[in-house]
Amino acid sequence: MDAWERVAEEPPEGLPAALDETSSLTDQLLWAEFHNPAVQAASQRWLAALEQVPQTSDLPDPRVTFGWFVDEVETRTGPMDWRLGISQSFPWFGTLDLAGQVAVQQAEAARELLVAAKLEVAREVRDAWYELAYVGAAIDVTAGHLDLLVSWESVARTRYATALGTDADVIRAQVELGKLDDRLRSLKDLLRPLAARLNAALNRPAGAPLPTATLAHGGANAAQLAELNLFESLDETSPSLRAMRWAVDAAADRIQLADKQFYPNFALGLDYTSIGSARGAGVKDSGKDAFAITSGISIPLRRTRLHAARSQAVAEQAAASAELASARNRIVAELELALYRVRDAERRIALFQDTLVPKGQQSVSSTKVAYQAGDIGFLDLIDAERVLLEFQLAAARAQADHAQALAFVERLTGNHLPLEN
Repeated sequence: MDAWERVAEEPPEGLPAALDETSSLTDQLLWAEFHNPAVQAASQRWLAALEQVPQTSDLPDPRVTFGWFVDEVETRTGPMDWRLGISQSFPWFGTLDLAGQVAVQQAEAARELLVAAKLEVAREVRDAWYELAYVGAAIDVTAGHLDLLVSWESVARTRYATALGTDADVIRAQVELGKLDDRLRSLKDLLRPLAARLNAALNRPAGAPLPTATLAHGGANAAQLAELNLFESLDETSPSLRAMRWAVDAAADRIQLADKQFYPNFALGLDYTSIGSARGAGVKDSGKDAFAITSGISIPLRRTRLHAARSQAVAEQAAASAELASARNRIVAELELALYRVRDAERRIALFQDTLVPKGQQSVSSTKVAYQAGDIGFLDLIDAERVLLEFQLAAARAQADHAQALAFVERLTGNHLPLEN
């Protein structure tokens, strides 16, 4: 059984006793799998559905009746005093097996929804984690550029004081400093709600301490995903679609169950009658109690009700089939978009990390030399720094987008993809 398909109430293997600042992403995923309220709710719904199976596949309770003869009914062997009877009803042949089968199918659907709930919580944890990682990286990059710009603002003031620079250079540096400082404050303020989002998925207090999130490296790539034939295997791997198929099967069997209601139910029983002593002497079998075996059938006369019940079952089966088709179309479309995001993120990672960031660093280095030599103005230096900052932020954004897109692919398909590191 896949790691995502654990449905037992036992804690998963490797579950940490608590989370702290040293906990890994794997620790958090295991913790969320067992502690998230949405998963717990889905688990209880599955257990409740399991308990429905013996309720629907068992015979109804037997019926016990007792009668007291207010006026004695005289028989040859004596008066009848009271009567005790017990009877058991039996639904039409195959009804109980069919009802039990429907309950099993509903329980299987609930189990698949539990798997889907675990996948959704894992996606939420990873999505929040990588968003935190991106903001952390953006803070580091922005702070680095801010420190560098502070030093260049000092240089601009010195050059202005010695008549080698202009007042405009100092103003430009200060304007850029203000913009970077505002961006840095905004990024730092964003950490708190993002941490609260991750803690919510982990079922922890909003302010509970978390480890420092780091951007992902590695993980599945677009070429590997293409080899998995995700679309062809979607019906078998997606827990959401599997749950809906079970619902369709259950709805189809409920039509047969409705058909069974057109047939009578049977009842078998045993009656015991207490007989008093005969009034006359010498009566043979005087006071001998009587036993009777009883049987009966129900007569399904209310045909309008029965036809309505069958029509309802047919409509529900058609609705379940349509919902399955709609869900599959939606998941296919969402998967296409998720795979595009994986490919797009990979292109951006390669573009920014391998090409644009190194080029931006070279541009800043050469611009610094040219500015110090007086060949270019301070504005050119500011522009080069700004471009490099945007390249570095875009590279970090691409890494986070790639990991988040992979988490969504896993959620949609149910395939357990390699974790990023």
